[in-house]
Amino acid sequence: MVVDSRLWGKAKGLERPYPLMGHLVDTALIAGVLWDEVLEAGQRERIAAALGLGRKNARQVVMLWAGLHDIGKIMPVFQDAARDEHPGHCAFLDELRYAHDRGRDGQVGRVGHEHATAKAIPGLLGALGYPEDGMAEYQLRCQVGQILGGHHGRYPLGIEEDELEVAEGGMVELGSGAWARERHEHVALLRDLLGEPPAPQVEAVPVASAVVIAGLVIVADWLASQEHVVEERLTAWFNRPEPGTPGAVRVHATEMSALAPGIVADAGLGCAVFRTHDFAEQFPEITDPHPLQRSVEQGLRDKVSGPGILLVTAPTGEGKTEVALHAATVMGDAVGGSGVFFALPTQATANQMYERVRDFALRNLTDSAQVTLTHRDADFHERYQPADGSSGTKGADAPESRVLSHDADHSATSGGDGVSVEASRWLRQRWRGLLAPISVGTIDQALMGVLPLRYNALRHVGLAGKTVVVDEAHSYDAFTHALLLRLLNWLGAMGVPVVLLSATLTGETARGLVRAYLTGAGIGSPAGLPTPGYPGWLYADGRTGAVVTPSTPVGTVRSRALDITVRRVTHTYDPSVSDGRLSVVFEELEQVARAGGCAAVICTTVGEAQDTYAALRAHLTGIHGPGYTGWDDRASGTGETPGEGTLLRLLHSRFPAYRRAELTAEAESWFGRGDKKETRRPPLPRGAILVATQVIEQSLDLDFDLVLSDLAPMAQLLQRAGRVWRHAATPRPAWAAGPRLVVLASPAHGTAKAPRSWGDVYSDSLLQRTEELLTARQGATVAIPGDVQALVDGVYAEEFRSQDPDELFRRDIDRLGDDMARQGLAHLVMVPPPAVADLHGLTNSEADADLIATRLGAETVQLLPVYQDADGDRWLDEACTIPLPPRGSRRDGRFTRAEVRTLLHLVVPYRHGAWRAACTAEHRPPAAWRKEPRLARLVLLPHRVTPQGVRGSSFGDLNLRVDHALGLRAEKG
Repeated sequence: MVVDSRLWGKAKGLERPYPLMGHLVDTALIAGVLWDEVLEAGQRERIAAALGLGRKNARQVVMLWAGLHDIGKIMPVFQDAARDEHPGHCAFLDELRYAHDRGRDGQVGRVGHEHATAKAIPGLLGALGYPEDGMAEYQLRCQVGQILGGHHGRYPLGIEEDELEVAEGGMVELGSGAWARERHEHVALLRDLLGEPPAPQVEAVPVASAVVIAGLVIVADWLASQEHVVEERLTAWFNRPEPGTPGAVRVHATEMSALAPGIVADAGLGCAVFRTHDFAEQFPEITDPHPLQRSVEQGLRDKVSGPGILLVTAPTGEGKTEVALHAATVMGDAVGGSGVFFALPTQATANQMYERVRDFALRNLTDSAQVTLTHRDADFHERYQPADGSSGTKGADAPESRVLSHDADHSATSGGDGVSVEASRWLRQRWRGLLAPISVGTIDQALMGVLPLRYNALRHVGLAGKTVVVDEAHSYDAFTHALLLRLLNWLGAMGVPVVLLSATLTGETARGLVRAYLTGAGIGSPAGLPTPGYPGWLYADGRTGAVVTPSTPVGTVRSRALDITVRRVTHTYDPSVSDGRLSVVFEELEQVARAGGCAAVICTTVGEAQDTYAALRAHLTGIHGPGYTGWDDRASGTGETPGEGTLLRLLHSRFPAYRRAELTAEAESWFGRGDKKETRRPPLPRGAILVATQVIEQSLDLDFDLVLSDLAPMAQLLQRAGRVWRHAATPRPAWAAGPRLVVLASPAHGTAKAPRSWGDVYSDSLLQRTEELLTARQGATVAIPGDVQALVDGVYAEEFRSQDPDELFRRDIDRLGDDMARQGLAHLVMVPPPAVADLHGLTNSEADADLIATRLGAETVQLLPVYQDADGDRWLDEACTIPLPPRGSRRDGRFTRAEVRTLLHLVVPYRHGAWRAACTAEHRPPAAWRKEPRLARLVLLPHRVTPQGVRGSSFGDLNLRVDHALGLRAEKG
């Protein structure tokens, strides 16, 4: 077992090449720590059972596999890659024993070392006694070849039957003679160092375990490949007498065993351990838990012994978030791990939830554990602070550590220098956020695990150690819902606990979600699943399929009679039309303007929200006089609120990022729960009105005395109704006799149809069904929560009795056809169910994960407003005081993280469209920005600053202009 330590594994940028044997040992030993400290106990048991081994031997086997991930580097074409940088070292390649017909390699084509690993592994493991009978795709040794061949993020094609019959899988590039002997010697020495792990006598392991192992291998390789790790181990290797001998390699392994736990800890990896499962201790600020919270705590006690799924259905304000966090600790503990991933529908809701989850973790963890925020723009969320220095992190703009990768055999996909530069905050980098013990992010981060994208194994291993919480499970369209069902299928197969939260799920949809999980868990075709009560919950065991529901109906302390008033309006913005939309809005808000109180007007589109806001501003000026400034956040005022007169704000998605954050924080202060110290509700008789879009529907804890809403599907209306009289402690104005939702419907009964300006935001079918159902109830209050489930189910009822059945039939056909198309598209792009044997199909898409949108809709363009003065100079602000930087402040022209963050805080999203084709050179960012992926994709939006005011940019007949109060205004003509 003497290996040639001149065969190198890392060389680019190093003083001398690092022997491959050293890297194999490093990776294997780090994998052992990941097995012990990161992989939760339930996953270890599942892998051990699949291998037919005890946990100790299974650990050794996985360590061996991880170490062998780079065995394909013992290949002439790879070893030749260091000749230019290290010619003296590589002189050994000219020895006779390493003779190889390289001309033949050139004819065949350059081969990546990971593909070489995939071809070499079956023969190497066969020599160790791995079973060699049966079809190739069901042989464990072939599956391990695919797992290890996927350590660069994509699983290679499986080895064919005929390839098993020839040496090295028929890959001539691997080399024969000494090349083949060295591969066997490296395997033998590594196996000896690891205590000679046995050869499992089983077929291929279930794919749900295979992807977890693959993810663990990738993480171990990345940690072992960090520049500081390689340089330290390289120095130690050559400081020993007789480096490379079996004895010296054993000393190297002993030292690495001591270092590996620190390397894993420095990366922020580990487990989250919560000190208690007692709800009162977890949430000491809740002195009187809601009935739902008590019911779940008592109902799950002694009922959870393994993986399972919990579905919680309740109106907003019943404490579902606390229920989910409590249940996650209980369910996670049952599978030997307490990590959490909290998934939400949008970046804004994820940012809000991050604060709550972080605070929960700070109060309840027994020891430090990293909490990450995972979505595309997470790193630029102001409150997502860098981890503290104790975790080995550095300042925002400190020199960044590198992961060394000599991928000359990947010249088509890697940078020209062959080095991938990664930030020192290890968990904050691409693909890594879900690896943290606790993570909060957008649902897309989990759904990409069921799309065939590169490195989805990292999503699999990240989710495998957590309880996955999906909030707002009702809020996804048919495409995303189909992906969610497939994700639940996989999570069930992986034994991952799941908590689903919803305010407005139909009964059939609720049962379908649970059924998808149980099917993945191997329960077969679970039938007879009950519909959870409302409010209520249902827990299904992932091992037996047994269902637990509350022993008694779940009560509520928030029962209320909601008045839903349907006002029929003509969709016009002419205030002189008596039944026009604006006239009705002005009438309903009259008492807010004159007697105070808080109200919201929720509009369907950004454009209509802007028009409504502008009309209200003019109307309130008529009430308060020309000195009215309540709309202006920059105006001086009395007390703690700016301006004079009724406060008026606009909130939607088309504000610059910094401005939207300011407006959201202001809204939470004005309209938050009355007994919270952060809340500053305007004192009566001053009123406050928020005009908004759907952005205030979810996760924001806002409380209004009155809500006006455009017609929307029933589920959305009930969600908005959750913002009316949300908290009993909030003081109310005298005119507010009870919770009231005013729905602005079509002018005549039975004519519900979305205005042309709404586009396809909502289905005409659902609008008609909702309007007819509400009209039939006109005059009767809606019992919250008692009537909610019946209303949600009623809209989708097959036997729905319409006043215009022919029109509804036509609209239903359109809606169902659209849903089927979206579901069909989802099935075309998603990975297969977790019963597939071949791994290649799990990563065979070339799409960039950063550009994947897991919800259908127009692509979003990121606009950066710039302001051009009379001299042609460009600025970042309207006052022309902050110049547009042509390059970053670093010596090489690159931007610091803080500089990138500053620029992205000014960005405004806008939908892609025909206007994009009219962009010219003036809309491109400076050339130096192209080095920064986040900046290179920006589109500059020039504004001309003149003495007469600021003019935006025209793109054909479309003018785009950013206004402080209105946000991005898009006007035709």
